[in-house]
Amino acid sequence: MLIFVVSPLSSKAATNNSTVPQIDNVKTNVITTEGNDSVELLKESAPNSEVIIQIPSHSTVTILDKGSEYTHVSYDDPNTGEALTGYILNTNLADPTQSTSDTSEANDDKSTNAAEVKDDKSTDTAEAKDDKSTDTTVLEGNNNSTASTDISEQEKQSAATNNVSSDTSSTVTTKRLAQTKTVKSVVVKSDTEISYQALQGIALKSPTNVYQAQDANSSVLKSYAQGSLLKYEAPVQQWYKCTVILNGKPTPGYIYASDVETTDDSENVLIGTALKNPTNVYSEPSLDSKVLKSYAQGKQLKYNQQPKTDWYDCTVIINGVATHGYIKAEDVENVTTEQKSLKGIGLNAPTKIYSKASDSSKTVKTYAQGSVLKYKTFTSDWYVCTVIVNSKKITGYIKKNDVENIVDSQQSLKGIGLTSPTHVYSKASSSAQVLKNYTQGSILKYKTFTSDWYECTVIVNGKKITGYINKNNVENIVESQNSLKGIGLTSPTDVYSKASSSAKVLKNYAQGTVLQYKTFTSDWYECTVIINGSRVTGYIKAGSVDNVVSPQQNMRGIAQKSATKVYSKASTNSKVLKSYSRYTILSYKTFTTNWYECKVYVNGVPTTGYIQKGDVSTQKEINYNISLSEAVAMQMKASPKADGLGTVDATADQVEYYLNPNNFAQNSSEYFQFLLLSSYSGTTASELNNNILKGEGVLEGHGQAFITAAKTYNISELYLISHSFLETGHGTSQLAKGVKINGVTVYNMYGIGATDGNATQNGAQYAYDHGWTTIDKAIIEGAQFVSNNYIHNGQDTLYKMRWNPAGMEEKGYANHQYATDVGWAVKQTSTLSALFNELTIYTLLFEVPVYTL
Repeated sequence: MLIFVVSPLSSKAATNNSTVPQIDNVKTNVITTEGNDSVELLKESAPNSEVIIQIPSHSTVTILDKGSEYTHVSYDDPNTGEALTGYILNTNLADPTQSTSDTSEANDDKSTNAAEVKDDKSTDTAEAKDDKSTDTTVLEGNNNSTASTDISEQEKQSAATNNVSSDTSSTVTTKRLAQTKTVKSVVVKSDTEISYQALQGIALKSPTNVYQAQDANSSVLKSYAQGSLLKYEAPVQQWYKCTVILNGKPTPGYIYASDVETTDDSENVLIGTALKNPTNVYSEPSLDSKVLKSYAQGKQLKYNQQPKTDWYDCTVIINGVATHGYIKAEDVENVTTEQKSLKGIGLNAPTKIYSKASDSSKTVKTYAQGSVLKYKTFTSDWYVCTVIVNSKKITGYIKKNDVENIVDSQQSLKGIGLTSPTHVYSKASSSAQVLKNYTQGSILKYKTFTSDWYECTVIVNGKKITGYINKNNVENIVESQNSLKGIGLTSPTDVYSKASSSAKVLKNYAQGTVLQYKTFTSDWYECTVIINGSRVTGYIKAGSVDNVVSPQQNMRGIAQKSATKVYSKASTNSKVLKSYSRYTILSYKTFTTNWYECKVYVNGVPTTGYIQKGDVSTQKEINYNISLSEAVAMQMKASPKADGLGTVDATADQVEYYLNPNNFAQNSSEYFQFLLLSSYSGTTASELNNNILKGEGVLEGHGQAFITAAKTYNISELYLISHSFLETGHGTSQLAKGVKINGVTVYNMYGIGATDGNATQNGAQYAYDHGWTTIDKAIIEGAQFVSNNYIHNGQDTLYKMRWNPAGMEEKGYANHQYATDVGWAVKQTSTLSALFNELTIYTLLFEVPVYTL
């Protein structure tokens, strides 16, 4: 049997037939596990026993009786002077037999236990301990019936053969080291202090020898088969130090470094918590195998990762013997490897701290709802923390759902109190003490804290105290305030000293007054008013004003009332600046939800005025004193046609369909037959050039000329473009490109004077007679002819050009109509509608006829 030294102590390993040596009335110190500052003194020698007291780390106890897993000790409580007796896990006690007399193996590091420690077998590796206090253990033979094979018998057998049999080497097992790289100083032979490193590896040679000295020619103490798992220390680069059992006695030896390969399984060691109640350790990786030992839910356990399996392996103590076992992976949850310190608040009333990571375990302490707590990440459902119980630090566990973490990076905020009053609490709980109150609308400063609470500082009795505000009781002020302009909607419109309608009124304004203010909260604006010559910050209720739209857009509309009024303020209670008759076309700008802004001249002075939205419209309706049936009868007498060639007579039903305005939806392209062509449409030259005229022959780039023509002669620029497309073949005809007359090149864009027979020559002569020597002149001056002869003769819509309802009303029969085809007006709308669809800036004004019933 080979035992590798990791400390200056060595002792014979316990066998099934050996008894645990009794060490009575010997004093020793308690050793805590990592993350703990104290050790439990138990009433009984059992895992779930009642805890008598928490003994601080490094306290001295007296050993009364040492058992296989627990030691009976006496402890003098320094607080009460009382001598308490109870049980402590062996792993939480320093070895009282530690000695440094053997200079051949000893070292001065008294905090490190020997690898070959007899008491090591009394420690379950399944129960997690402090890694720094984990002992390395004896390499044992395993006959598959128990892990406590009589080592003395094996040593006798191996001594007889002077090597390890193949059966033995295949079953050699060892408890994995929690820390395989402990470094300490050891005095070797020459009394020169050398640093040793505890290592673990496998034998490379067959056999791999253990030598009596650091010399390959020295006596071979023992041999191991290739692949055997060995533990050793490296005193020098070429040699490793170890301890072997010869005739039942530990004997120091050396392994040549090149004969073994070092392995490191520290990454395979895991620590976790038991999830089930109980959590079982099985003799084999099967639920049908024997249960070796059980642990309560929440118990912290240590085990080893097994590649590509759903089981962990571990070592437990059964009747004082270290036994190999298995834990189902789903029965435990690994503790996070990198714990993160957190801070949060208790959500429950009370919030409990448990002795184990299980809500069925003992409650060691409770905290009021909203208390600020500190803890660390532990598992997916639990945090670990340290609490003070009876002046002692104790490790406890908090259920994740019982706390809420405070935000990692707090952000400073400013807001207003919404409730009357707005409370500041001593804890993040509405049941906590109220430290201070503020009136509704008060401006408060605080920081982000949790999802439902803010943290703040208040002054109480002259001292700064941390307090907490419920998020629902305040509203944050906007981070970046925007300057706005609007009108007062109420009469009067009040400005308050605080963002509360119950606060003092600083000033008020008449309805419709234009006011300036800034965004503040969802329900309030902030402004500055002048009080007694001083600038004072005030607050306007958002519902008391209507914001001016930005940016404002130019518009045109048709006056709908017989007296369409322009007011001095955006209020019908204000002074009337001017009135317009019904159907007057007006220009104005967008302003607010219910008002337009415009410029009017009052006594020759341009003055800003306001038009109520309902008083203007983009559409007007003209009533004619004839019925639809009478109009159909008049049109039938004029021989209407059903086709453009004029060869098919139209029926009365066909006439009625096209004559009735109600048959055409307002948003349809056919509705453009009612578009007023006697007004500029409000487009821009850049949009005309880029979206409509591009690629249209000589017309390309001449958008401004069409706009100038529209404004000069009150005609739609889109209608002019449509007309020129038709007459010039989209800017490609000879008249459009230019024709020379008497040596002068002239242009004609609308086909004016281009009569049949010699259209090009006749059209060129007309252009020459009117001086249209450039393309722009032909577009602008030719528009006068189109306006006078097609638009401003009372027929300024396509519908009126075709049907002329005013002529029927006046004369009693159909007259002065541009076409005989009943569908002529509708057929023109597709081109006109398509042109407008290419634009984003324009105004559409419609005039729709209404016939009597």
